[in-house]
Amino acid sequence: MSRPAPRSLLGRVRIEALLFALMVIIVGPIVHDNGAQQASRLSLTAAVWERGTFSLDDYEQALGIDRAVKDGRVYSDKAPLQPILAVPFYAIYTTVGGESAVILRVEENLGLWWVTFWSSAVPLGLLTVLMYRFVRRYHRDAVAASLSVACGTMLLPFGSLLFGHVLTALLLFAAFFLVMLDRPERWHLVSAGAAAGAAVAVEYTALLGLGVIAVAVVVRWRREVGWYLLGCAPFGVLLGAYHAVVFGSPLAYPYRYSAFEGVVDEARSLTGVFGGLHPERLWQVFFAGRGFAVASPIVLLGLYGCVVLARSRSVDHRVIGGAGVAMFLVYLGVMVWWDTPWGGNSPGPRYMVPAIPFVVVGVAAVWDRFRLLRLAAVAAGVVTMGLATFTNPLISRSVAGGLGDWVHYAANAEFTPTLFTMALGPAGWLVHAAAAIVVAVALRRSAAAGSSA
Repeated sequence: MSRPAPRSLLGRVRIEALLFALMVIIVGPIVHDNGAQQASRLSLTAAVWERGTFSLDDYEQALGIDRAVKDGRVYSDKAPLQPILAVPFYAIYTTVGGESAVILRVEENLGLWWVTFWSSAVPLGLLTVLMYRFVRRYHRDAVAASLSVACGTMLLPFGSLLFGHVLTALLLFAAFFLVMLDRPERWHLVSAGAAAGAAVAVEYTALLGLGVIAVAVVVRWRREVGWYLLGCAPFGVLLGAYHAVVFGSPLAYPYRYSAFEGVVDEARSLTGVFGGLHPERLWQVFFAGRGFAVASPIVLLGLYGCVVLARSRSVDHRVIGGAGVAMFLVYLGVMVWWDTPWGGNSPGPRYMVPAIPFVVVGVAAVWDRFRLLRLAAVAAGVVTMGLATFTNPLISRSVAGGLGDWVHYAANAEFTPTLFTMALGPAGWLVHAAAAIVVAVALRRSAAAGSSA
């Protein structure tokens, strides 16, 4: 890939602002129902602010099955950083009169919406901008590639849900972005390590991504990997301290104390948590009703592009392509070991979400090679993930289900509420769509002006 012609700083900032605004406008107003994962995260945020504790005993009536029990006390079984980062926003909400999370409210829960907005929607906007910046170094079609990945994959529905996946994807991709700077200073590598370490404190499976990026540092910068690991260290200490306080040991694994079925099995091994090897998951992850080939084929096109890059003569291209392939494979391994191909109720193999941004340069690399295939892949992903986002993304964990479910919901007008529809009724959909269209048109004009400059 040849480097694109430089654009003015003002033009780039305008495009980035519009990209961010577009993604936040699309997913930001959505008010999904509360669920087990969301309740576990929201309750921990509330407990830290309202009780000054990690214990969720006072919030037990608002919890679902996603909980841990240790020495008779109830805790979240999630990594703690996302709930902790959400504390200031939750504090603002309750200070102005918002309802406490101690009250179980499944539908139209504005406290949940507010925390989700800052924990998932805003990170999705930032991630889209970061993907654009990264692709722009190598290809002219940075806007199209970044939007295709942001809107045509699981990033879109998870940008409207209180999970840790999008925030994890942002942190890991930010770490890789810093590592791939032309001449990174040591503080860049320390910052990259800090971002990757923070990702692990948001989602434990991010440890895999941290390792892939460490290999990229070794390949590209050799002995400088120590600075990257130095940046990781504080978050390892922080996570160990949290585990020691809550679970009695810095090396404790919270899922050993999970009470999914109401019973805790502290003898459960890591293999038991994952459920054992399931080779059939490979077929399901790719070709079932919400597998990549059906629900977000742009990821597969990007993966192919990463393979092409990995065979390039350019060291940078080889590192980018190799990291994309490696991220995809290590997280695919998680799904092969999980007890369902989706990691529970999900619009797809959700533990693979952090790997998705790493194929964006691969998408750009083959953008002009397969135009019809690319258009079909983008259309399929945007339609499928769009339906999932605005109906019910967390469909059953059974192998069956996917596009057919979301078409059924849409055909029966079973859409999730948004701030617009809660305030204006059905007319809210028109307002929501109009706002997104206005920003999209402005973005297209800015991108066109930039490419002709």
